[in-house]
Amino acid sequence: MKIVGIIAEFNPFHNGHKYLIKKAKEITNADIAICIISGNFTQLGNISIIDKFKRAKIAIENGADAIIELPTIYATASSQYFAFGAVNILNSLNCIDYLCFGSETANIEELKNIANKLIANEKEIWKIIQEELKNGISFASARQNAISDFLSAQELAISSLSNNILAIEYIKSLIKLKSNITPIAIKRKEQENITSATSIRQMLYEDNNYVYNYLPYKKIYFDKAMFNDNFYKIVQYNIISRGKEYIKNINEVTEGLENKIYNAINVSANYEEFIHNIKSKRYQLSKIKRILIYILLDISKEDFLELNNNSNIYIHLLAINNNIKNSLLSLINKKAKCKIFTSINDKLLNSQSEIVKKSLLLDIKATNIYSILSDQNINKDYTNKL
Repeated sequence: MKIVGIIAEFNPFHNGHKYLIKKAKEITNADIAICIISGNFTQLGNISIIDKFKRAKIAIENGADAIIELPTIYATASSQYFAFGAVNILNSLNCIDYLCFGSETANIEELKNIANKLIANEKEIWKIIQEELKNGISFASARQNAISDFLSAQELAISSLSNNILAIEYIKSLIKLKSNITPIAIKRKEQENITSATSIRQMLYEDNNYVYNYLPYKKIYFDKAMFNDNFYKIVQYNIISRGKEYIKNINEVTEGLENKIYNAINVSANYEEFIHNIKSKRYQLSKIKRILIYILLDISKEDFLELNNNSNIYIHLLAINNNIKNSLLSLINKKAKCKIFTSINDKLLNSQSEIVKKSLLLDIKATNIYSILSDQNINKDYTNKL
């Protein structure tokens, strides 16, 4: 039995994701596809347009065989932490043969060469990045400037493309973990019924029914689609009530940014106005949006350092293909090198290590905040059953 792993946000699940799962199984001749997905908040600093349980169900209905939640601490982090957390979980399953991902290039050897060069020069690259950041350069620009000393012009061009960036991070993580999982790059397909998740979210925001040409399911799933506007007032309240010192300690807030955030909240009428009042050459939108998620979920620098830890690894199954449920669960339970949760309760929480318990509680809090914002019942992590 061959198993392929896929890492995604599915925000929302669309025809491109369905194609990726189908193609991954075809290329690898895999019997099973196990996907790791973000929970209710994502790496790009967005709230999930529909909740993690619905997204998991949709994925199962469209070719996936099991859906695992990526812990919130990794799901809301920048690309290197997001990638390492997800790959570490796949590796700990101890039964994954391949990791498939979409990228702008299908040349896996090129991506591997870049990954190896970046690992070999990692300390020097981070040193250059830190110097660049001190000079007011954005992280993305600082990273490109730093790696330009170690990559050819062609490699630099490849590593600047958004999906390739994540692909390289996945490969770096596999190398660091000495994993036996084989990476497979699938070139992103351009066709009439496939477009980006960003475009789809925008169409849904505008209530444009043409969006359903890009989705393999119907409007019923979007009975209450969620957008970043929905959490703005809570973030606004947290900033005003807690003040600059609180903001200063939030993860990814660099020196002086707390002042800009605090001042902007007083003159911004809505979410879009707020993030554009903070955006600058130094502070990119993705970083600002992640910080707002950290404020919403109350994730400090200290929390991030504590939870971004190799021992904070567990498997929380959100959904599974009923046709192979028993055999797949049996295999995972036999092979996995970490704890597996199919449901959550207080007894289970209290039996975990402090770090796993704290991470699970953050996942539960994120789900409950999402449920409150979307007018749903709370504690879905307790009531969801496979």
